[in-house]
Amino acid sequence: MPRYLVVANQTLGSAELRQEIRKRFEADPDSFFYVLVPNTRADDYHGVPVAGGFVPMPTLITASGPATDEEATAQAQHLLDQFLKRLRELGAKAEGELGDPNPLKAIAEVLARERFDEVIISTLPERVSKWLHTDLPHKVQRRFGVPVTTITPT
Repeated sequence: MPRYLVVANQTLGSAELRQEIRKRFEADPDSFFYVLVPNTRADDYHGVPVAGGFVPMPTLITASGPATDEEATAQAQHLLDQFLKRLRELGAKAEGELGDPNPLKAIAEVLARERFDEVIISTLPERVSKWLHTDLPHKVQRRFGVPVTTITPT
């Protein structure tokens, strides 16, 4: 039974991620999906990448995401619950959790407990993705020796 660790937050409901999961499920209906949603802090929803960092943009708070960490956690939990529901409706075996806000640490904690055949990372487009700017997919592949597929919705 193939085991997949799916890591996403803001892109969890994207059509591209659903298509990637469906492709694996159709290839092997016994596949197991573990969905990890790093519990992103509210400030990380409101910023733009710049050379060497990520600059908060407080003017975007009401327009593009949660205003508080509590709202961010509630949003992440809602996304996770909805995604797990869709996977189960498809007939897939699926579990999940909210993880550490640092996605590399969250992934490390899950991989310390369980084995997966592949990590699927779904992230925002490169121009706004903190995960891509910090080279998360390559860090995961090098550190844990597991194949990584990166999904970037358009």
